[in-house]
Amino acid sequence: MALWDVPRVLVVSPVSCAMRPCLLIALALLGTVPTSRSALASPAVEDEEDVTELEMPEEYSGCRGASDKQALGVPSMPGTATCRYVVISRCRTFRQAQRICARRYCGRLASIHDSRTNAFLLHLARRNTNAGLVWIGAVSQPATPFPNCHWTDRSPWNYSRWVHGHPLPGRCFCTALCTNNGLWRSVRCKRRLPFICEI
Repeated sequence: MALWDVPRVLVVSPVSCAMRPCLLIALALLGTVPTSRSALASPAVEDEEDVTELEMPEEYSGCRGASDKQALGVPSMPGTATCRYVVISRCRTFRQAQRICARRYCGRLASIHDSRTNAFLLHLARRNTNAGLVWIGAVSQPATPFPNCHWTDRSPWNYSRWVHGHPLPGRCFCTALCTNNGLWRSVRCKRRLPFICEI
């Protein structure tokens, strides 16, 4: 695979959530970003993903603070923390989605800690997929009287937006954001859905 055959990623504005090598920044400025760190050396092992990468605007302010993030190596912006999200429209199981977020984007499935972030991710999902559900990084496990919920990135469980009757009891479920109303649903983890990575 030639360097110019690598799928492109739409970057809306500068980023400051994850540290990336200078080479990737240079490639982004040229309009070409590899989907994995090994893409420059050899063809991707997995199918290429349909991706859209977007920065969360300042007015949403749902990103955890600078202490939780590494700032991008841009001298004019020390200590800043801005969430970036990658919407992958190709359907994958929850576990596959987690692996793609980690390996290709050095990130994780999105965790949601307030209504503004939920609204922003709902907007992104509607705009970039045709699916009714997209994976987010929450899991619910059986417990009495209510299921125990947690984020896969181990961030605090301080916000939820479940549809009535969810999370479902009785077994381990993964969580999907419903694109028609922004509510969350318990979904079997082996179901294949588009997903949102936080990077």
